[in-house]
Amino acid sequence: MAGNPHPEADSSQAVNGEEFMDVEANPQQYSGDTDTRSWIVRYLAQDVNTDHADLIFLVCYFLSGLSDSSAYRAWGCFVSMQTGNTVFLGLGASDTLDQTTYHWLKALVSILSFLAGSAVYSKTQYFGPQTRRTLLVNFGSQTLIVSVAASLLQSGVIEDSGVVTDNDVFLKLIPLSLIAFQCAGQMAASRLLSFPEIPTTVLTSLYYDLVAEPGILRPLGRNKRRNRRITSIIGVIGGSVIGGWLSKSTGRISPALWITAASKFAISAIWLFWRQDGDKAQRIRTPSLS
Repeated sequence: MAGNPHPEADSSQAVNGEEFMDVEANPQQYSGDTDTRSWIVRYLAQDVNTDHADLIFLVCYFLSGLSDSSAYRAWGCFVSMQTGNTVFLGLGASDTLDQTTYHWLKALVSILSFLAGSAVYSKTQYFGPQTRRTLLVNFGSQTLIVSVAASLLQSGVIEDSGVVTDNDVFLKLIPLSLIAFQCAGQMAASRLLSFPEIPTTVLTSLYYDLVAEPGILRPLGRNKRRNRRITSIIGVIGGSVIGGWLSKSTGRISPALWITAASKFAISAIWLFWRQDGDKAQRIRTPSLS
């Protein structure tokens, strides 16, 4: 009786055949989707598509102008434009400012708070820089911080105006520090999503880049970076105009802060429904067969 000259091959085929039948019978077990996390956790872990995400940061430029103009009228310093605060700090050190207004101290607190915010928000890159959860936490925390500052002012716990009194001159450092801290969040987000040309808080370098770029005279649809820079400048001017008008008409800073908080809440919600990055999603759905 002739034996099978290749028993190993038959065994291998049988095993492979059984494996193939198992795959056909239970395709879900071999689909590559072995993630046992809940759908909401997996959804929040998705990377967002960055197409048109620059629109978010153009809105942030408007909010920077709104906050800075209101803060300057009320407190004599800025919350996002730290170049101006650095100049105020130098003027205070040279004894050329009215020392009773403590402009130099407010500028110093704003700078230190922004540095602290930068140190904190920059670390979000280690938790998935372009994921929904990172962007949601980033802008959600900004919303919460601005809301706390606005509540302290509107409730009367801290004077909600530019009136300087001996009782609350140092209390005003609390909302000032909170707003300056969260301003670093939007700048961190613009870096994480690879929009370095619109950092949301700086215009000096943006002015230079605008005119130094060779394609400044290209048609409207052929130079996105130039368009972003021009829109950013318009946004800051528009925000400053509205912030100044609100401060002048109401005599308070809290209305501008509530607008900022509502806008950042809306941005947080937008990230929840923003389109997923299709390239990375495709790589996840087609795992290697090796």
